Amino acid sequence: MSNFFSKGPDYFELFEKGIGISCKAAKVLQTSFTGGPIDKKEILQLKEIEHEGDRHVHFCSNLIADSFITPLDRSDMMAMVGAIEAITDSIDDIGNQIYMMHITKGNDVTVKMVDLIVKSCEGLQELMNEFEQYKKNYKTIKEKTVYVNHLEEEGDAIFSEAMRDLFDPKNKMEMIDVIRLQNLYNTLESSLDYCEDVADIVERIIISNT
Repeated sequence: MSNFFSKGPDYFELFEKGIGISCKAAKVLQTSFTGGPIDKKEILQLKEIEHEGDRHVHFCSNLIADSFITPLDRSDMMAMVGAIEAITDSIDDIGNQIYMMHITKGNDVTVKMVDLIVKSCEGLQELMNEFEQYKKNYKTIKEKTVYVNHLEEEGDAIFSEAMRDLFDPKNKMEMIDVIRLQNLYNTLESSLDYCEDVADIVERIIISNT
């Protein structure tokens, strides 16, 4: 009987750990862009972190599937786990673009976009710290979701202007460099979209459970 009444898994801690992995990846990416040429050793670390994220997702999936009772709807929990994984995967994709496209240095646009990704992940981490007590912490969580959405909108504005500048007829950049930056900008912008997706899922879960 003691096993029956023992405390079950801390599911909300699983979300916190997942976004913590995303944060780690974002900060490694940010470090690689700091101080001149992109640090290839830092970029290689992203693959290891992405594998860590994969292992965490498999663990979460098995745990949620095998659990008799869960604090939230299983489909909502799996959507959350998958959305968080998508952030980590997208950051790894940025590293892949840098490697495949032989990108050796950042510019003002990439540095700003990476900074926004880090801020978004940190905002989501703060949000997840409040999520377990979502009924009591609704106001704080709402503020965090708005904050992450605002960062995504800021990223959209930077992305739009960067793409416009990239294809400006006055731009004398070599076409191969235009292609490199176009792909990198798209991948950076997608990462911010994935961050917003997590915030939106949290908000949707709260609305459906209150």
